Amino acid sequence: MKELQELHAFLEDAPTQWPHRTAEKPLPLEVERKLELANQYVLSDRACAIALGEEAVALARADGDPSVLVRGLYCVADVMWRADRPDRALVLCLEAQPMLERMDDRWRATKVLQMRGRCCLAVGEHERANGLLTDAALRFAKMADRPELVRCRTLIAMARSLAGELEAAVEMAALATATLPSQHHSELDWQVRNNEAFLRLKLGEARAASGNAPAAAEAFAQAFAVLPSIDEIDVATWSPQGAMVLDTVAAAACAHGAVDTYWRALFKLAVWSRRWRSPLERGLAWMRLTEFHRRQHRPAAATACARRTVARFAALPAEARLANAQLVLAELLEQAGDVKGAYDAHVGAMRAQTQQQRETTAMRAEMLALDLEVEQELRKTEQTLAYAQRMSNVGHLVACVNHELNQPMASIRMLAETAVELLQQSKHAEVQDSITAMLKLSARVNDAASKLAAFPMRTDAVRARVDIASVVDEALAVLRSRLVHTPCTIERELLPACHALGDEGQLVRVIANLVNNALDAMAGSSRRRIVIECSSSDGVVTLSVTDSGPGLTPAARERLFQPFFSTKAAGQGLGLGLALSRDVMREMGGDLCGGAAADGGAVFEISLPEAGA
Repeated sequence: MKELQELHAFLEDAPTQWPHRTAEKPLPLEVERKLELANQYVLSDRACAIALGEEAVALARADGDPSVLVRGLYCVADVMWRADRPDRALVLCLEAQPMLERMDDRWRATKVLQMRGRCCLAVGEHERANGLLTDAALRFAKMADRPELVRCRTLIAMARSLAGELEAAVEMAALATATLPSQHHSELDWQVRNNEAFLRLKLGEARAASGNAPAAAEAFAQAFAVLPSIDEIDVATWSPQGAMVLDTVAAAACAHGAVDTYWRALFKLAVWSRRWRSPLERGLAWMRLTEFHRRQHRPAAATACARRTVARFAALPAEARLANAQLVLAELLEQAGDVKGAYDAHVGAMRAQTQQQRETTAMRAEMLALDLEVEQELRKTEQTLAYAQRMSNVGHLVACVNHELNQPMASIRMLAETAVELLQQSKHAEVQDSITAMLKLSARVNDAASKLAAFPMRTDAVRARVDIASVVDEALAVLRSRLVHTPCTIERELLPACHALGDEGQLVRVIANLVNNALDAMAGSSRRRIVIECSSSDGVVTLSVTDSGPGLTPAARERLFQPFFSTKAAGQGLGLGLALSRDVMREMGGDLCGGAAADGGAVFEISLPEAGA
């Protein structure tokens, strides 16, 4: 598939955009212990798990170390999500994300973004979830983090399924499975395959309901084929998430007619539920038995299993499958002639559905309001911090400009005064020498001013449709005078019609700054060559500027975007161009990264969202 090939090529070639993980010290023992207990109780006693999670957060706050607090917030958010408290999980995520952004820990910030998408998915807010998860997927793609990209794509598939786009959901789930890294953890592999199989089962059921039996059988067969072998699943060592895989294996085997696999999956599911003391998984096992007996036309056995399913799910009032189990029981009792029992089961189902819908709607409204409020606050904070940093940079810049210009201007004035006196004495040769010296000094002043002009100026970024080719032309036109005096081969490999969303004026300044830096880097080279390339992949336009200079040392790559860091000789640069350029690109919804080119030299990449047709 073309999309998968492009994704693999992109992930192989893409440089790391942000650090994957920063160094961290172990969490305090008390916090670790609370988190361990919370994870143990999250299946058997959710209330206890939630309480332990809150205690862990309190201990992390009391520690006073921001890195401990932010990791504690994320770990407890995961517990809250698995304990069916997505509202509380979202609150913790919204507190953690701005802290991670301030620490410039973009990997963990993206993990929190992913968790926010999962929280929205849990309450059925599929549109918001799809937006958050797509943003997280793009970030992980730029980091070349395949496992996290796979997780994001799996969740996006679920969001599309909730939106009623089953075909698109199955395609995305299949893409997630195919994108798995070659050396992957088996648990991730099984979870991703389970998701694809689950969606294919739903697609098969939809086709069966529409009367398309052959297409339904094909979907059921594909669902059964994509799942791991039942022999690979070891209940003794399997994690708490394993029941979902066993449940899907049983459902797919039942739909496909693989009776032996069905019974083995049910047996392992029963063993698993006893091991973890989870009423949810026991209910799942009885629910699959109910389905099997109904397919085999055994109403009495199906009714008995349905009663046990309802009894297990009744211990979990928030369980969405409780109402479905009660409706199945009502249908079976009605077929058996037990009208009163069927009526009671149907009323119970309606009550459960009403209560769940009421709670979900209230939770969804609260979460959306909170998410919107904190999102706006986060953006304001980011803008304030960025502007404060620029103001600090401007103060330093003024001092540097004063140092750069004060000495030559004083010399020019002294030479001018001397020339006037020499002219009165008719010493024309010495006057000419003074004027020549002034011309050289004025060239130095002009050079310093041109370096300042190469910096992007701060304005409110207005995102509009921008033609990349015309922006590159304009940036090269800005540097025409420098290119005339500095011979250089410039190769352009641009797509014929490539458009991105951004601010055209700002983008011109950023590209001009990158080309100007490349010319400076190649000043001592006999062969000067700059390659400007543009590509588009997965909704992102990438423009690269590659030079044939000496390249970047590992130490220089680590500090490229730090304000006032420069690899140029003293007095030849202020070290602000790249820092300000990256800030400008991020304001436009993109980014700027740099590294070593494949054949030597340096390469800088601008990324922006692709503009639609």
